[in-house]
Amino acid sequence: MLEIIRVESGAQKRAFIELPYEIYRGSATWTPPLRMMEADRFNPKKNPGLDKLDVAYWLAYARGKPVGRCASFVNRAHLDIHDDQTGHFGFLDTCLGHPAAIEALLNAARQWLRDKGMVQMAGPYNFSVNEECGMLIDGFETKQMMLMPHGRPDYPKAMEALGFEKAMDTYAYISKLHEGYPRPPLMPKMQKMVEESASIQLRPMRKNRFDQEVALAMDIFNDAWSDNWGFVPYSDAQVKHMANELKMLIDPDGFWFGEVDGVAKGFVILAPNLNEALEGLDGRLFPIGWAKLLYRLKIKRLRSGRIPLMGIRKNVQKTRTGVALMMSLFEAAYAACRPKEMQRAELSWILETNKDVQNMIAMCGAEVWKTYRIYKVAL
Repeated sequence: MLEIIRVESGAQKRAFIELPYEIYRGSATWTPPLRMMEADRFNPKKNPGLDKLDVAYWLAYARGKPVGRCASFVNRAHLDIHDDQTGHFGFLDTCLGHPAAIEALLNAARQWLRDKGMVQMAGPYNFSVNEECGMLIDGFETKQMMLMPHGRPDYPKAMEALGFEKAMDTYAYISKLHEGYPRPPLMPKMQKMVEESASIQLRPMRKNRFDQEVALAMDIFNDAWSDNWGFVPYSDAQVKHMANELKMLIDPDGFWFGEVDGVAKGFVILAPNLNEALEGLDGRLFPIGWAKLLYRLKIKRLRSGRIPLMGIRKNVQKTRTGVALMMSLFEAAYAACRPKEMQRAELSWILETNKDVQNMIAMCGAEVWKTYRIYKVAL
């Protein structure tokens, strides 16, 4: 028999964080994230993104053992912008042998949000639209990239059986950096336009001004995506926190800006896929995990990467200059990472409604390889 409890104690919080390492151990498509980073994610002192959240964590127990987890939360930053009385759920993970755990956990989340005055629940979000979000609905046979959700086919089946409906799909594209040439005719034309323009310039990020460059990129990001479905801007505290995290995660050679008349209008970050370096470490850096990680990052080199962040300011979107800038930024990042033996890159995630960006990505030689779904249900 299942028992659902709200996480209160430190031991229960540790069990909540530890559960995925137990239930997905041995999965060919899941890479255990660094445990120290996971612990920080749930620590309000370490994660400024929690400042605007009212959160409840839930564990499902069977015979005294945790067999599932879920979080429910009210995101005040979301409500301030969208004013839709929608609460969210996330971190939904269950053991294969306990299918009833999904319904029981989501029922607890629904009741808690109902008590908070919400009229709808949407998710999964871990914790927001700017982090891991969406439930994998196809592409189960391939490994997850860094900072993307893991999934199993039984999850979406359970959601649909419980009456959840699609709110939005998002796509992850894969680009083979050494294939897809020659590009469609429009692509070289756009690149030539940038190369010959006196007002347009591409530049790599300035390594001696890392924090300022991240802040600039996120200012562009907040402007670029502000009209998108579900958008919530990054706060100043989150941008500062992100700059500290990205120092470990990204290669500056994959971080590029596009300027028009000396003003930054767009950016792209192509980061090495940290998951590839974390294989077999079980999320632990000690006693020897740190040495393996450094070897894979600095000497062996990673063969895959991910573009988690990109954007073009709204005042040049849908213009010839904006399109040329974005497509050229992709190619600049690819060109910088090819000599480091990177072979493929994921571009994720892209809203199913964002046809303009989808078309640009397709012209850069990428194809959809995974789809993630955000669900909704009335409370």
